[in-house]
Amino acid sequence: MIRLCTALLLASTVSAQFVYTFDNLNGSDTHPYTLLDGQDSWSEQTFNAANRCGVTATLSHDGTPCLRFQEVGPGYGCDASRVNDGAWLYAPFAGVETSAMFECDIQVGYWGGTFGLAHDTNGDGVVRGNQPGERGVRFSIGTQGNQQLRLYRGDQSFVQANLASAGGVGGGDWVRVRVIMDLTANAGSGAGSLFLQNLSQGATSFTAVPGLQDVDLALDQAAADATNPLLWDAMWLHFEGATYCLDNIQVGWAGSAVPFGAGCSGASGPVELQAVGPFTIGTAIDFVSDNHAPNSLGIAVFGFSDTAWGGLALPLSVDAVLGTAGCTLYTDPAVSLPQVTSGAAPATMTTSFAISTGALTGFECFVQHVCLEPVQGDLSFSNGLRVKFP
Repeated sequence: MIRLCTALLLASTVSAQFVYTFDNLNGSDTHPYTLLDGQDSWSEQTFNAANRCGVTATLSHDGTPCLRFQEVGPGYGCDASRVNDGAWLYAPFAGVETSAMFECDIQVGYWGGTFGLAHDTNGDGVVRGNQPGERGVRFSIGTQGNQQLRLYRGDQSFVQANLASAGGVGGGDWVRVRVIMDLTANAGSGAGSLFLQNLSQGATSFTAVPGLQDVDLALDQAAADATNPLLWDAMWLHFEGATYCLDNIQVGWAGSAVPFGAGCSGASGPVELQAVGPFTIGTAIDFVSDNHAPNSLGIAVFGFSDTAWGGLALPLSVDAVLGTAGCTLYTDPAVSLPQVTSGAAPATMTTSFAISTGALTGFECFVQHVCLEPVQGDLSFSNGLRVKFP
């Protein structure tokens, strides 16, 4: 196990993400924008509206082209899809992936914006919401009270969470929504988890949305329609009502970090550990804890269980043994890496390493930071992170 984790920390990186932006499409910032339909194999259909979904020139959150639907009224909406072709495609899934992923950046409107993967089941070159069996796993987001944040299963049922649980997303916010899928879970029915990063609020990492974790996806790898993830070969989106924008689509493999437990106090307050990074192959992850004393020694603890260490049950209060105040060990200390906090108070402690592919695909471990600093017992302990690599 120690050699396995050491290999993980030192491994070289390769890219395995399929990224689609709208930068090469024709766009205009003048309403009603440049028509999406027919550009780069996109097909678009508008409902009850004169102005269709268009491509802007600079209206994405990063100043680049994006999709925008600007038509206000009851029942106004649009569908758009793109089936994989030689100009751009994402690699097919094999059904054995434990961290299959899709994500996009979306500007939040009222009645609901949706994005997901699909299959052109009837072979007509487009995906439509009214064509049976073509929409696969997808998410939707909207500020309307009955809409909120949804994760749709392959059978088109869904699980819903309030936007408040995702950090209070507001209308007009740009958010990055990621869905990570274990296609082997639940005897092939799959499990999906939804993560959200609020770009408008300056979030630097994804938040695991409570209630939308490990959702049974009702997939069927023997089916002949979009309930079978092996057949996904398209992207599909739907905007209901105005002000929705979409950009920066990614399909591939990604990891996740889900916090659990609570840290005890460092020199400047309760210690919180989070993971910062896209969690995609070929990138780096930073594990960052805060509220430490500056220039202090610490360790990053990597383990393989959050339930037991030797004969002891986890989580384990360490106060009685170490004289600390409210501190808890959340993982077995299989690998410990020395660290030093930053130089200004309140200080941070950062552990960084790159993500590679290969034998470590789907690898899971637990991470916790411990710091030597002037608090009761001379030690602070962070919360734990459950980390899954792509």
